[in-house]
Amino acid sequence: VQSPGFQAITGLFKLTIVISYLALIRRVADIRRVFQYHGAEHKTITTYEAGEALTVENARRKTTLHPRCGTTFLVMVALVSIVLFTLLGSLLPRIATGNALADNALFFLLKLPFLPVMAAITFELQRVFARYCTTGPLRVLLWPGFLVQKITTIEPDDDQLEVALASLRATLFREHGGEAAARGGDVTFASFDDLARAERLRAAA
Repeated sequence: VQSPGFQAITGLFKLTIVISYLALIRRVADIRRVFQYHGAEHKTITTYEAGEALTVENARRKTTLHPRCGTTFLVMVALVSIVLFTLLGSLLPRIATGNALADNALFFLLKLPFLPVMAAITFELQRVFARYCTTGPLRVLLWPGFLVQKITTIEPDDDQLEVALASLRATLFREHGGEAAARGGDVTFASFDDLARAERLRAAA
């Protein structure tokens, strides 16, 4: 149970289950639509980070993959857990009750205190990778996450892009002192064009 080989195999098996599940639910129409909105979100954020105007035309050209995606974090957690528990398995107190099920349950309890450490390590790794590995040969470090993002993101249509762009633009409008911030409440717009018009009026004020 605690041997490095066993921990590596079980970790890879768990990752395979997660990826297979995501690939399976992608075939459900409603989930597929959610994954399209996920792709629209990534395109919108990439457009914003590139310093370009938040328009459908600009966002349409962007990739659906993003280095700070939660999907990448999920994959990295799985990979870090494989490395961490493969190394720790032989260092933790030996468990030998004579019952394989009990041994696995007890070892699971032994690993629980390390979960926050594992999450923290993964979070910091993803920050470093997103900052320094987006170009050049180090980009290969992002590809495990990108490959799974190809499952959880789907190319959106223009209407979905408009929803994602409007969401970010409304947030920025409020953050930068727009009408909603002044009133201390929410504000709604009848259309994407109305939001853009309100932004232009605020910028000109």
